[in-house]
Amino acid sequence: MLTIIGHIMLWLTLRQLRNGTLAARKKAAKELWRAADPCALEALEWALLNDPDKEVRQIAASALGRINDSRRVDPLLKVLQDKDSDVVCSAILALRRSTEERVIQKMISLLRHEDFGVRASAAQMIDTIRWVPGDRQQRIWFQVAKGWYDRAATSGAEALDALQLVVKSAPMHNAVRAIDAMAKVADPRAIELLRAALNSKEPSVQIAAAYAIGKAGGSGAVESLKACLRSEHPQLRVASVNALGALGAAEAAGLICKMLKDKEWEVRQEAASALGKRKNLEAREPLTATLRDPDADVREAAAMALGRIGDRRAIVALVLTLADEGTSVRRIAAASLSRIDPDWITLPETHGAAEKLKGAIKDAEPVVKYFVTQLLVNMGALPSDAIAGLASEDRMTSPADKRKQMATHLFITLLEDPDRDVRQAAAEALGHLGGKRAKQALTRTATDPDGDVAAATQMALQAMEVKSSSDAK
Repeated sequence: MLTIIGHIMLWLTLRQLRNGTLAARKKAAKELWRAADPCALEALEWALLNDPDKEVRQIAASALGRINDSRRVDPLLKVLQDKDSDVVCSAILALRRSTEERVIQKMISLLRHEDFGVRASAAQMIDTIRWVPGDRQQRIWFQVAKGWYDRAATSGAEALDALQLVVKSAPMHNAVRAIDAMAKVADPRAIELLRAALNSKEPSVQIAAAYAIGKAGGSGAVESLKACLRSEHPQLRVASVNALGALGAAEAAGLICKMLKDKEWEVRQEAASALGKRKNLEAREPLTATLRDPDADVREAAAMALGRIGDRRAIVALVLTLADEGTSVRRIAAASLSRIDPDWITLPETHGAAEKLKGAIKDAEPVVKYFVTQLLVNMGALPSDAIAGLASEDRMTSPADKRKQMATHLFITLLEDPDRDVRQAAAEALGHLGGKRAKQALTRTATDPDGDVAAATQMALQAMEVKSSSDAK
C-alpha cells in the first residue's frame, strides 16, 4: 500500500516539476533532491535543460548529482553551456565524482570560461581527482584558476592571457593579486596590460596597476601615470606618486614636487617620502616649504626626506622645526640633522637659528618649551638653569599613551612582514588601536596581494570608521 502511495506521490511531484508554478517547481525539485530516486532522472533532465528559472535548474543539477546512475552525466555535461554561471557551477559540483575522460576534458575547457566562479569550480573538480596537466598551457590555466598567480607568472608571457582574464572578471582582491603577478612577467606586453588596467572602472584595480607599474618600469611608464595624478581618488594619486618615486626617472621629480601641494594629506606625505627616497637635491626647497604643512604626518615625511637627501642648506629649516608642536616631527627633525652632520649642534647655521628658536618658545606648549630650551642650553645660547622647573616631554606623556604609540609603530612595521599571518594579525591589531597613523598604514595595505590580509585590512578600516562615527555622536 505504501509503495503505491509512494509512486503516486512521485508521479505528482514529477508533474509539478514540469507544469507547476515557480514555487511548486522549486518545491518539487527540492523533494526530488532529497529522494535521489533514479526514477526521477528524465524529469530532472528536462527541468535542468528547459526550466526558465535558474534556481530550479540549479536544484535539478544538484539532484542529478545525488543519483548514483551513469545516465546523469549526459544532461549535466549539456547544461555546462547554460547562460547562468551559478547553474554551471552546480553542474560541475554534481559531476565531482566522475572520472570519465569526456568529463575531465570538459573541465579543462572550462578553465578558460569567462566567469571566475566557473573557472575556480572546474579547477577544484579536476584537482580533487588529482588530474595532472598535459601541457604547459593547461598547467598555466589550471594554476590561474586555482588562484596560484605568482606560480603561473613564472611561465612568463604565456601566462598573461590567463592573468588578464582574472583582472577583467574576478573579485577585486583576486584582480589585484593577478596584477601584482603580472608585474613579475618580464615582457613588454605585461607593461601594456598594466597600463590598460589604469583605465579600469574599479579604483582598487587602478591602484594596484599603478603600484605594479612602479615595480615593472618600462619606457612610457611615467607618461602613463601622469593622468592618475589628477584622479579624484586620493589613494590612486598616492599609488601613482609612489610608483613615480620607484621608477627613479628624471622627469618624475617635477611631477612629484607638484603633489606636495595636493589637497589630501596622504598624497602630500607620499610625495615627500618619494622625494626623500630619490635623494634629489632639486627637491630640497619644496620639501623645506613642506615643513610648514598643516598636517603633522606630512611634516614628519618632509623632515625625514631632507635628512635622506643630506643637503646642508636644509639645516636652518630643520633646526627651526625643532620647535614644532608635534613630538614625532621634532624627533625626526633632530634625527635628520644628525644624518646630515653628526655635529650639527655646533654648526654656524644652527647658531644662526638660535635667536629664532628663542622667540618660538615664548608662547609654546610646555613640552615644546622643554625640548627647545634643552637644545639651546646645550648650544650655550641659554644659561644651564633655564631648564629648571620645566616639565620634560616624557613626564607629560601618560604611560598608556606611550604604550599605544609604541604598539602602533610596531604593528605598522609588521604590515610589511613577509609572513602573511603576521601581516594579517598586525592589520587586525591596528584596527583595534585606531588613530590616524594606523588608518594611513591600513589604507596602504588594503591592496595586499594576499586575499586574507586585504580582507582583514578592510575590516579593520571599517571598524575604525564605525568607531569614529560613534564617537562623533
